[in-house]
Amino acid sequence: MSISKFVSDCFDEGMRVRRDVCRAVLITSLVWMMVDVVVLFHFIDSGVSTKTATKIRAERRSIDEIEYTADIETKARLEILLKGLSFSKDGPGEMGSPVHIDPSKEQERKEKFKLNQFNLMASDMISINRSLPDYRSSKCRESATRYKNFQLPLVSIIIVFHNEAWSTLLRTLHSVVNRSPLELIKEIILIDDLSDRPYLKKPLDLYIQRFPLAVHLVHLKQRSGLIRARLEGSKLSKGKVLLFLDAHVEVTQGWLEPLLYRVATDRKRVVAPIIDVISDETFEYITASDTTWGGFNWHLNFRWYPVPKREMERRNHDRSAPIQTPTIAGGLFAIDRQFFYDIGSYDEGMQVWGGENLEISFRVWTCGGSLEIHPCSRVGHVFRKQTPYTFPGGTAKVIHHNAARTAEVWMDEYKQFFYKMVPAARSVDVGDLTERKALRENLQCRSFRWYLENIYPEAPIPRGFRSIGQVIQPRNGVLLWFKCNFIATNFCLKMILCGCGTSISFYCFYLGKQSV
Repeated sequence: MSISKFVSDCFDEGMRVRRDVCRAVLITSLVWMMVDVVVLFHFIDSGVSTKTATKIRAERRSIDEIEYTADIETKARLEILLKGLSFSKDGPGEMGSPVHIDPSKEQERKEKFKLNQFNLMASDMISINRSLPDYRSSKCRESATRYKNFQLPLVSIIIVFHNEAWSTLLRTLHSVVNRSPLELIKEIILIDDLSDRPYLKKPLDLYIQRFPLAVHLVHLKQRSGLIRARLEGSKLSKGKVLLFLDAHVEVTQGWLEPLLYRVATDRKRVVAPIIDVISDETFEYITASDTTWGGFNWHLNFRWYPVPKREMERRNHDRSAPIQTPTIAGGLFAIDRQFFYDIGSYDEGMQVWGGENLEISFRVWTCGGSLEIHPCSRVGHVFRKQTPYTFPGGTAKVIHHNAARTAEVWMDEYKQFFYKMVPAARSVDVGDLTERKALRENLQCRSFRWYLENIYPEAPIPRGFRSIGQVIQPRNGVLLWFKCNFIATNFCLKMILCGCGTSISFYCFYLGKQSV
């Protein structure tokens, strides 16, 4: 019977059925018809849908299996790497003590030494969590109380490495985590400058996930060198302060707060720690003097010199007070992020490594900032006798290129001293200097003479001179291979011992008459 016929019967033929019952039957019938339609369409589409869903699930399962297998392999490699290291604090090298290799393993020690130009066997024997004494003076420990009630800025720690040893890199990271207030560290940014050692790839990616703070690792696609790699890290940073570290250091107790405090109280301060020595032979931690500062010689090589009397007096002979230094070593320092960019970050025209520390030192001082070494902050650094890395075109060419860029942009007429001492630098292509010279002009930076007179009057470069040259002394018609550099100032011909900038004698001429 059709629905219309049923309705007609209900009402026209006078069936003795209540009207509400008829209505209920009608509604129920309509609902079941709709259910039938939905079920029908579901089965029509089920063939295609089921096949598609099965295909997607199969592909997803395949990808998961590949990722899972790769993860297992990485984990296995990482575990093997970690088994060769110690994490407990009861082995050799604790409290900064030296490690000596058994003479029977001397040949192995020599071979491994070549990989990084330090005693890799000794490093691998020392705990990644090696203990160190608190090297701070009592006055430094007392002054640390000021940091508790001061809101220190967050810092981004940037570490660049290229084929760094596994144990030294991990010890660097662990020392930072173990001896720093983690609430002050926004992040640690690791920049892998195209390393080709497998342990610095996926195993390191996996290992850094263990740290209780944000650690980012970037693998550069081409060899960039320290300067450009640091710039890559700086671009990624989110902290108010940038803190650059090398990849083979150990920080000590209370190292971070003094640096952040000095930058926070003057955003134009650039502050470095005292850089202690970690022996490349024994990994002994050797404290450096707190009365040395950074200078340079005529070759534009960075050098450590005793802090002069005038600076000691400025500090009121307070050994815990920051030292105003003419230059910094460059490997380790803290700087306000915005100030870093305001004054031109790094010179991107420089190559690989070397000379960037003097360039930024001259720039900071002459463009309105200041440089300090804080004696209450100590960081140990593995100092190597030679670099294990190769430089495109040779080490000398790269160093001369970078130094010449510094001299051309920042040293004014005093660049002559550098070129007289390093004639080979004249023939090096320094590249385009337009942007860097424009930067100096736009920042209205002071002259290099101002720097010598006010910041580094102890520099081995006289402020007044007429000419620069060399004197060669002949004897009995034979030319001796003994040369001295001379500077003709207004009154004297000053003889300088080559290489170290130490005066050995004076020949003075007054109004054309010789006086000795």
